[in-house]
Parts: sequence; structure tokens; C-alpha cells
Amino acid sequence: MSSMVKIYLAGPFFDKFGIEARRVAQIKALLECNPTVDAVFSPKDETDQDPAIQKLTPMSPEWRRQVFQCDLDGLNGADVLVVIADSETNLNGSDDGTAFEVGYWHARNEWQRAPQSLPPLPVVVVAQEAERLNLMLAEATTYFTDQPLELRHLNFEQIPVRAYQGPVI
Repeated sequence: MSSMVKIYLAGPFFDKFGIEARRVAQIKALLECNPTVDAVFSPKDETDQDPAIQKLTPMSPEWRRQVFQCDLDGLNGADVLVVIADSETNLNGSDDGTAFEVGYWHARNEWQRAPQSLPPLPVVVVAQEAERLNLMLAEATTYFTDQPLELRHLNFEQIPVRAYQGPVI
């Protein structure tokens, strides 16, 4: 049974050894195997594969605007935010782009969902290596796991609440 749950996959992918990019690919593959997931928007893949963005010079002002808008469209079209909170450069779990995406998601919940008294759109955080999470990320979490394989079987149509219990900064 396939659902229409669309996921936005946030997480760092910029380390020089490619560890983060491989982690994103692994999590994306697990999500794509989940029968309750219809689509996974991974910013790195989406912008790399967008024909309009491919025609632009990387890091040019127009390229930057297009990538920014592509990512916002992905966030606005998603039902669940999945956050990879492991970073090779930040022991607090996350990076600047991921932190922006979580903040944007939270604001989207406040502005779009609250007037109708609808439940907030969930945030699933996966972290195997992070020693602690930033307090803002920890408090935004609906469901926390340190076992990525759980994502293959998690029911994204009815995500249970499982708060992050570890240390924060």
C-alpha cells in the first residue's frame, strides 16, 4: 500500500571526504524502500538534476537564487521533514543549511497549520554519531532515532512521538 507522504531530507553533505554525501544517500535509499513514503526530496540530488539549474554557472547569483527557490519549493511540498543530525564538522549535529531548513519548517507549521488547529507537520531526526544536539533542533523533534534502519519501516503516515532524550547545547 503506497501513500502520498512526501519527505524533505535535510542534512549536511559538504565534507571533503564525502562521508556526509554517502550518509545522505544511505538514508535516502532507506526512505525510498519504506512503503509509506511516496517521494523523497533530497536538496543535493534535486538541484543537481534540475535542468534549469544545470544550465547555470555554479555559485553565480542566478544559480544561487534558483537553488534557494528549489529547496524552498521542496520544503513547502513536503509532509515530513527528516533531518540527518550527524555532521563531520559540527559535533552539535547539523550544519547551517540544515538549521535553516528546520527553522523554516517550524515557522511553516506555525503560520500554515496553527490557524486551522491542525497538528504540526512532523520532524524525524536521525543521529548515530552526534554527541549532543542543539537545543532548538532537539525541541523541534517529533521522532528521534539513532538507528537509521528504523526509517525503512517507520509508518510515516502516523509517526509516533519519541522525543530526543540526550544532552543539548
